[in-house]
Amino acid sequence: MKFVEQHERAWGTEGYKGRPTLVQLMEAKVVAFWHPTSDAMNHTATIHKTIEEIDLYVTQLVWHSSKERLPLLRLEAVFVEKVQMQIKTVKIIYEKILPSGGAGQ
Repeated sequence: MKFVEQHERAWGTEGYKGRPTLVQLMEAKVVAFWHPTSDAMNHTATIHKTIEEIDLYVTQLVWHSSKERLPLLRLEAVFVEKVQMQIKTVKIIYEKILPSGGAGQ
């Protein structure tokens, strides 16, 4: 509830693209709160059908982030059915690249 209150106070009647309503935030199965990496931005919230949508974002961070190109938003909190969750682990699996260019075991 703290994150919802902070979000609503920060934005008031202002909007942003995709901003969920208070009712949507309270009824959504999965809610994510995002912290901006720039002072020019404000905290935002998104609603999702499944936690896998958050998994996809985290995976894309691993593949596409660099020191020169950091994401604009950092995942601050995730709630699934109103229970706060945390990322427990991220596992990366490597495999050899064969001389022919294919992957091997």
